[in-house]
Amino acid sequence: MNALIFAVLAAAVALAYYAYTYTAEVASRQSESEVLKELAEEKVSNVEFKVAADDEALLKAVRIDELDKLGEQMRGAAEQVTSVFVLDAHLQVVPGGSTSLRDADPKEAIERRDWYLANVIPKLGLQKLQPNQRKHVYGRRDDRPFLLAFMHKQLGDRTYYVVVEDDVNRLVGGELFHEVFDLSNHKRLYQVVDERGQFAYGVMFPLRGLLVRVNFDTLDGWAVRVTEEDDPALDDELHRKHIVDSVLIGGAVTIILAGLAFLALAIRRERRANELKSDFISNVSHELKTPLSIITMFGEMLANGRTKSSEQATEYAEIIYRESVRLDRLIENVLDFAKIERGMGVYEFADAELGEVVTRAIDLAARRLQTAEMTIDVEIAPELPIIKLDANALTLAVLNLIDNAIKYAAAGKKIAVKLAKDDHRVVLSVKDWGPGIERDEQVRIFERFYRAKAMRLKPIRGSGIGLALVQHIARAHGGDVSVTSTPPDGSTFQLWLPI
Repeated sequence: MNALIFAVLAAAVALAYYAYTYTAEVASRQSESEVLKELAEEKVSNVEFKVAADDEALLKAVRIDELDKLGEQMRGAAEQVTSVFVLDAHLQVVPGGSTSLRDADPKEAIERRDWYLANVIPKLGLQKLQPNQRKHVYGRRDDRPFLLAFMHKQLGDRTYYVVVEDDVNRLVGGELFHEVFDLSNHKRLYQVVDERGQFAYGVMFPLRGLLVRVNFDTLDGWAVRVTEEDDPALDDELHRKHIVDSVLIGGAVTIILAGLAFLALAIRRERRANELKSDFISNVSHELKTPLSIITMFGEMLANGRTKSSEQATEYAEIIYRESVRLDRLIENVLDFAKIERGMGVYEFADAELGEVVTRAIDLAARRLQTAEMTIDVEIAPELPIIKLDANALTLAVLNLIDNAIKYAAAGKKIAVKLAKDDHRVVLSVKDWGPGIERDEQVRIFERFYRAKAMRLKPIRGSGIGLALVQHIARAHGGDVSVTSTPPDGSTFQLWLPI
């Protein structure tokens, strides 16, 4: 129990230590995550600021009265700008108000512009914009991403709108992304993904470990992922730590659960033992009271001269003697059991013959056998070997076996005692013809305080320690005791000692 309590405490301390280290690790990783997030936000902010600044510069530079400069303005624009077109108040292209990259296919540029006019521009709500207010919209055309920046402008009483088309693929593959996301820095790895989660730019890396994601505002749905450099040594260390943590947690939880289960079982057994002890005290008190009452009664009759003859006085004296022996045996049982419970040595070994011990026990039990009107057949083999034993303890053991047969098998009217040599052992058999013992109880009857169910239902008193004492005495001599029984054909107890 003490070892278990220390084990449970050690497991609890281990879990507490793990919780502390895990909390510290989480705090450290959270700090690292915040640093990575700040870096990612800075990268996203740099990209969006540059794109917005380039688009806004071109949007403000285009004037409806200077459309002849549109081509020149287009050539001076940022590398991601693909085309510019100017719309009147009715959202129609102003004459001369459309241009695209010089290396672009003019027919393809016109088709793309017309597609925007038919499918995108009507949904932008250009007429509701405040003058000189820049807005943007992101989308896809034929699975190709596009980004449109637009502005409501006013010149005198004329209202017009300027639309700038940015080529997202040019933006991602251009100098801006190369400058912002320094791929030569291997300490931190950056990866740009589109709104579908597909890789667009940066370094390919597995989505594990410390990973931070920051979304773009201009490129709707796009995001930057950033992580620390993948260190194989660190991975191995993390793998080992994971194994150690798993073993630690699993072992600690197992120990705690096992400890709680064992404590629950111990409490249950202790409660049951207390109940059995209460029954034991009740039964022993009754068994002590019975011979004492008889001794007191017949002693009082003798003291007061209430006898009709000397033969009756002798009979009363014999009854007092018999009950005194019975009382003495019961007290010896209780005292020896108490010594055994305290772990004290109670045996004094000397060379002796077991046959003499058995004969003495039978003589002491003769009065009880006569009172119970039972016969006893005794068969002791001649020339048994001398062995080391405690004569008093073994006499008590044999008496307990005979007393049990008298008490619980009185209906059989017969007991057979046999002592013989069997190979390297001397075996004592005590057989009765009583009701027998059920198979599931044949081991438990040797437990302290335990009494068979069938006997508990009958008005037969018993302490429940007799067979426990017999087993302890036999094992202290290097032997053992067992029972063979087939209800209702009686029982045979065998006590053996090594030669």
